Amino acid sequence: MRNLSKQLRPLWIILTAVALCGAVAFAVLTAVAARAGKGSSPFPVELPAGVTVAAEGDLTVAAAGADNTISLFSKESGEVLWTAQRPISQEDARPSRIRDLAVRGDWVYAAFENREICRFAAEGGELLGVYAAAMPPQRLVFGGEGTSVLAVSCANQRGKEVVLLDTAFSGSLSYEDESVPRLNAANYAVGSGVNGIWIQSDQAIWIADETTMVTRFTKAGVAADGSGERETFTGLPGSLAAFCAVEDGFVGIDLKGDFYRMDDSFKVRSSASLGVGSLTSARQQGSSFYGLTSDGRLIGADADGLRFSISLNGAGLAMVSEAGFGLSDAGGFRYIGNDLAVQMASYGGKLALFAVLLAVFVLFLAYAALNVWRPLGQKVNHGFAIFGKALCKHRFAYLGLLPAFALLAVFYYWPILRGFALSFFDSNGATSTFVGFENFAAVLRNTAFWRSTGNMFVLLATDLFKALVPPLLFAEFILAVRSKRFSFAVRALLFIPGILPGVAGTLVWVNGVFGRDSYGLLNSICSLFVPGFTRVWIGPNLEASSLISIIMFAFPWVGSYLIFYGGVSAISNSLFEAADLDGCSWVRRMVTIDLPLIAPQLKYIFITSFIASVQDYGRLFITDQATGHGLKIPALIIYESLYGNSEPNYGLSSAMSMFLFAFLLIATVLNFRAQSKSD
Repeated sequence: MRNLSKQLRPLWIILTAVALCGAVAFAVLTAVAARAGKGSSPFPVELPAGVTVAAEGDLTVAAAGADNTISLFSKESGEVLWTAQRPISQEDARPSRIRDLAVRGDWVYAAFENREICRFAAEGGELLGVYAAAMPPQRLVFGGEGTSVLAVSCANQRGKEVVLLDTAFSGSLSYEDESVPRLNAANYAVGSGVNGIWIQSDQAIWIADETTMVTRFTKAGVAADGSGERETFTGLPGSLAAFCAVEDGFVGIDLKGDFYRMDDSFKVRSSASLGVGSLTSARQQGSSFYGLTSDGRLIGADADGLRFSISLNGAGLAMVSEAGFGLSDAGGFRYIGNDLAVQMASYGGKLALFAVLLAVFVLFLAYAALNVWRPLGQKVNHGFAIFGKALCKHRFAYLGLLPAFALLAVFYYWPILRGFALSFFDSNGATSTFVGFENFAAVLRNTAFWRSTGNMFVLLATDLFKALVPPLLFAEFILAVRSKRFSFAVRALLFIPGILPGVAGTLVWVNGVFGRDSYGLLNSICSLFVPGFTRVWIGPNLEASSLISIIMFAFPWVGSYLIFYGGVSAISNSLFEAADLDGCSWVRRMVTIDLPLIAPQLKYIFITSFIASVQDYGRLFITDQATGHGLKIPALIIYESLYGNSEPNYGLSSAMSMFLFAFLLIATVLNFRAQSKSD
């Protein structure tokens, strides 16, 4: 055996090296997948959520809010190059929301809700031209390189149209100017939130119909009233939401999520599903397509088909360009290049797989390393042998426990681990930034959090008393009643209040029993002795009175009496008869016989009431909403840090939860140890 161990040692050394290489490789892949899954490409300047953004080259344009302000930033440094405003006329002095922005070479274009399309110089921000459309503009569509046509899709309740502008338009133009071609787009998809326009040259503009038709317009032949030269192409299996020209024809996508390859006359050569389901909208910039799915995902495609499909995690699509797109959420604006999006789709979805494989290789590395040293390896293998024999012997018992532990792992253990991991991040649910132990330090500095523990301990002590003493006494009193009918009636009457929903019961107490006017039950009783007596029992600046009133909720506190009643009624009558023969009083019998024999029920109620009291913020939250008493406990502060602010702080809330979790874990372990010693 010793010779065999010596012969196997080189093999274990080799396996240890292999496991080490695998663990390092999957650790790197896990880190890459985690980073790719976050899609972290933050803009150097923190922009407000919901801004309209456009980008080209090393410039980024952001329209902040509805104050007519346009700012041009450097994408690399975040430096503000210039800020400009829409000129406000005397006829229309109201602020106007920006509908769409675009950066094209040396110019910046903005479409305003008040029907104006403005052109600014990219250098300096000088206003170079304004066009007043007949309808509010929806989207700006440009052609490829070398084209000088800007198509503006406009729509209102009366109809839709497409305005064809020269990209170098200057001065002041209006829809009455006959030199500006306008197309009646009543049936075109451009007014439905999609981008079914393709401009290939200064003369040819293709617009997709909402059905199965594409129309080719000749700019030189289009008059201001929309009449002129045009050519229609029919026979498409579906309407094109976005399309572009390629060397041998056209490619495009529709809102059903299908991808088409077509010839010059839009005859379909091939079609295939993108495998992403239906789209709610689609846009095209150059040869790049972007679509939003109904389940909150963004898909990207090009002339070769689908490139990526990523989850937006609640963010909004702020802008698109041929090279990438921008997302806007509570954390601000992030620009993500298409190549990074491909990595996010490729690696981000494999994070769980890489993490599992990393754990497998780490465990195998530990096992192989232990077997390199023979004495330690023998102990490990002996332990595995004992565990394997027990597993085979009691396999049905272990199989029966497996579903329960699987559900616990999914719904309890994983949220605990996830919460622990979040405590090291500054997270708002959409974006996460690693901050180390900063959240824990913030909790230690949070005086309001630690001050609230005083209320928690007061409520904890009273909750334990209410859960143990009154229910036990009521159970003993019911057993002492000799009439079975009366006993049954009492048990039923005591159980009926438990049917009332907790929220309704709380509101009954706060508004009915402790009502601040003369109709409150307590004030009504006091007014019998002191005419006109009214008092506010729960309210602002009444911390002691409010706390005592909340403690009195659910009086006479008989909630768990059925558990004690079942435990005491299961005690053998022979013990009670022997106690009677010995002259044992009722109180002494309860202390010496009943309490020791119902110890499991007492410990169960103690543990569950302990945990429930620490976690129960509902009564304080509901009563504070009704009265504004301002009482806090740690669990309520955790809830408010998530839902009480405009932006949730999952990281700080998770760090607070870890302190509360540690307290409950220590208290539960000490209770179990005390139980084991008593057993």
